[in-house]
Amino acid sequence: MKNIDVYGVCNPLMDLLCHIPDEFLEQHNLEKNRMYLVSTEEQKSLLKAVEQENQKIEYAAGGSGANTMIGIAQLGGQSAFTGKIGLDQRGNQYHEDLENKGVKSTLATGEGMTGSSLILVSSDGSRTMNTHLGMCQELQPNDIDVQVLESSSILYLTGFLWDTENQKASVRHALEMAEKLPVKVALSLSDPFCVERHRTDFVELIRSQVNMLFCNQEEAFTMMETQVTQEAIEGLSENVETVIMTLGNRGSLICSQGKINYIDPLDVEVLDTTGAGDAYAAGFLYGYSQGKSMLECGKIASALAGTVIEQIGPRIETQMLSTLEDRLSRIH
Repeated sequence: MKNIDVYGVCNPLMDLLCHIPDEFLEQHNLEKNRMYLVSTEEQKSLLKAVEQENQKIEYAAGGSGANTMIGIAQLGGQSAFTGKIGLDQRGNQYHEDLENKGVKSTLATGEGMTGSSLILVSSDGSRTMNTHLGMCQELQPNDIDVQVLESSSILYLTGFLWDTENQKASVRHALEMAEKLPVKVALSLSDPFCVERHRTDFVELIRSQVNMLFCNQEEAFTMMETQVTQEAIEGLSENVETVIMTLGNRGSLICSQGKINYIDPLDVEVLDTTGAGDAYAAGFLYGYSQGKSMLECGKIASALAGTVIEQIGPRIETQMLSTLEDRLSRIH
């Protein structure tokens, strides 16, 4: 029996979120809207610099895949999440936060530090992530919960999992199990940085084992080595049943079995784009798991993502739930 809509596997990271002036990025040679892998020492150095700016830091259980599973739970769906955390205070906090947000926690643990991501938000809402993976890198094939996977409709993976050989082995194990069960597979390309580093592997994955592909325009351009949107989405669609491409403030495209739907963006005031892509994936996957049409899935995704960027942080906060419910009620 399929009692879980989506089973997510990704890097569990404690989010350390703060707002900084653009000059801060320039001073530390950081580029907006990028994800940097940093050492413990590099992250500590940046945290010290942030503290010197007297900026407030907010903490929450995060990571791309977890954000998406939390979004699905907030919409009323059933989601589960696997990744590896450390046997430390942040790991305990992460597990509790995930469960409190309605996600079934199937986290693995190991001796070491729980991963974290220092997210620097610029005045225009752009975010720059400085991620120390910690125990995330130690995910093993036997950490995949086969019983949970068997009871799931969709397996959701992210490109962030492609950093160590054992993480890759874990992804391949999950894909093999999904094919046997069978379970639909959704993959997020996650970040241009990931695509640049692992394009060859991603091409092979997409050709053989992915049913749904999530990407933004820049990631799609990098994957298909083009600067033409039509070429990028058509090229990706040759090997994937459904391609979902976000276009920032210009909306999104959904290409399913050759038919393209354009989803208009919401007219919102952008406060913080952190987690917008994760929220979009959550909305789409929730709609898909409930049997909605591609157009309806896109509208739900747009409503969730649009509401997320109107507030601070990567997930819908309590004060924004009524706004989200109102937007969802107008979808038909």
